[in-house]
Amino acid sequence: MNIPEIALLDFDFHTHRTDTLPGKGIVCLGKETILHDASTWLPQKGGYYAAGVHPWWTADAGFDLEAYCRGMEALLQHPEVVQVGECGIDRLRGGALELQQRVMAKMVEKSETAGRPMTIHCVKAFDLLLKIHKDLKPQQKWTIHGFRGNATLAQQLLDRGMDLSFGKHFNPEAWDTTPPDRRHRESDAE
Repeated sequence: MNIPEIALLDFDFHTHRTDTLPGKGIVCLGKETILHDASTWLPQKGGYYAAGVHPWWTADAGFDLEAYCRGMEALLQHPEVVQVGECGIDRLRGGALELQQRVMAKMVEKSETAGRPMTIHCVKAFDLLLKIHKDLKPQQKWTIHGFRGNATLAQQLLDRGMDLSFGKHFNPEAWDTTPPDRRHRESDAE
């Protein structure tokens, strides 16, 4: 990743706050930017960004994966867009699971082609996420954002090479299980 080594407390690994100071966090771009503004969007100097298709968006009427992919291709031309995400699987709020899995596969393809790591949103679907990871064998790093699971699940994900990002609410045993160089802090999951 093109992000300099910064103390965890000084860097917000995942936020949707567009007022985040450049260099202080990774701002996840919204669907309007991806769908409508991608060709004209310009990053802030020194800023870091992520672009991906959130699983909640798959429940939108008229969801158009190809339109999102076109926007992402434009955004991924900017070196400041350092991650693909947030994307993943959500059994509680996303669209049909089959569609979410197809979208996730497309996001993995974008991540691998662009050489960008992924930020993963996963709710009650770690079984599906682990299967996708096993089947697709990605080379780029995956980081689970807002991780609240237990130490056993944390270890499973770490064993697969994934990192974990923690917000205000987290399982202390999972935090302790995660090596310091593989755990991140974020404001989005607070």
